Amino acid sequence: MRNPFRKKDGMRLMMDEMLSRHTSFRIGGAAQYFVYVHTKKALRYVLRVVKDRGMQYFVIGAGTNLLVADKGFAGVILKLGGVFKRMRVRSGLCCCGSGMLIDDLVNVAVKKGCGGLEFMAGIPGTLGGAIKGNAGAFGSSISDLTDRIAIMDATGSERIVTRKELGFSYRESRIRNGDIITQVYLHMRSATRKSIRLKIKRNLAIRKKKHPTGYSAGSFFKNPPGHAAGRLIEECGLKGLSVGGAEISEKHGNYIINRGQANAADVIALARVVQQRVHKKTGVKLEREVRLLK
Repeated sequence: MRNPFRKKDGMRLMMDEMLSRHTSFRIGGAAQYFVYVHTKKALRYVLRVVKDRGMQYFVIGAGTNLLVADKGFAGVILKLGGVFKRMRVRSGLCCCGSGMLIDDLVNVAVKKGCGGLEFMAGIPGTLGGAIKGNAGAFGSSISDLTDRIAIMDATGSERIVTRKELGFSYRESRIRNGDIITQVYLHMRSATRKSIRLKIKRNLAIRKKKHPTGYSAGSFFKNPPGHAAGRLIEECGLKGLSVGGAEISEKHGNYIINRGQANAADVIALARVVQQRVHKKTGVKLEREVRLLK
């Protein structure tokens, strides 16, 4: 397999990289090309090669909320670092790189006395992924704080998209597949470090009590209107149900756990059983929140 990428500053390339090493599920086959990108110039270069070669590409954050197919991905996986992990605050507006881990963002906000992000503490993943999926907890979502974002399209052109244009809804936005979030502008409010830390401590304690440990992608299904997916699954007696190495958590019905040897096919089959049984008993159709990359 001939490598189409030349060695450039601001990027690092790996070939046939197992994606199970880069996802919280610890599941997934190899990516044909896995590229760490640290500058916008390098990102534009990679996109140009991808376009010229007619290749597929996908941006991976922390690999949470993602299930990768066992056959892997025949294309380019992009992971953003460097300038995409920086943050600055000016007049209550926080400009953050989309590659920042949520926990890192929360920790920096505490040090700078910026309140408002406490509900995000403990949510795995990167800011870019949180924006695309409108992540949230405790009745709040990242959309509540978002002012605007910068997006780079497949041609390498960058543009600003306002909050209204993003069309946020429950665990969704209008960001198209292929558009790469580069920067996010968040409204922050001044608060004491002590008050921020107290809220974070409380929220983390609640999350620890409710959420299971182990290899998973977090909540697997979206909460249907008027229902909690986990409760519906529990009421159908599906906790502990397994297919291969994948199992419905005994602690939380909306978590599918990789017990160590699960593959994507196990997870997909188990999810399908859950959807069928919940629909048969309750009439509710569960929609997958976790993204499938194949």
